[in-house]
Amino acid sequence: MSKRGIDFNKEIIIGGIGGLLGAPLFGFIASLITDELNLISLATVLGAMIGASSSWLIARVYYEKKRKEFSVKKFTKDIFLYTPAALFIALLISYPTVFFATRFILENHMRSALSSLLGQLSGFIVFIVLINIYRQTLKHFFNIRL
Repeated sequence: MSKRGIDFNKEIIIGGIGGLLGAPLFGFIASLITDELNLISLATVLGAMIGASSSWLIARVYYEKKRKEFSVKKFTKDIFLYTPAALFIALLISYPTVFFATRFILENHMRSALSSLLGQLSGFIVFIVLINIYRQTLKHFFNIRL
């Protein structure tokens, strides 16, 4: 794997760490407010989305600046190429995995923070595999490198 590919995955992992922090935090806060499993699971997804996207953006800017390749034009192009696929994967596959895994774990009487953490971890694994398939597809078929 190239240095750019390694940095790409570091960015995704940093985003995943942000999601791993946001998911249980929001899930825990929701569990203090309500016992409704769907609302706790939904709060977990919201926390994962906020934590992951903000952490990823910070990491992306950091690695681009570190390589001295940061420009608003390039950053915008990367966002344009990455965001639709990331949203598609996240909203249709990864976050439903987070929601249903969290709900399943909650139904089996585990604490909300742990269930949120495990749900987010399962969704992240699905996300990182699929986003790397997308990255490789862009690289091999369209000669576009993220």
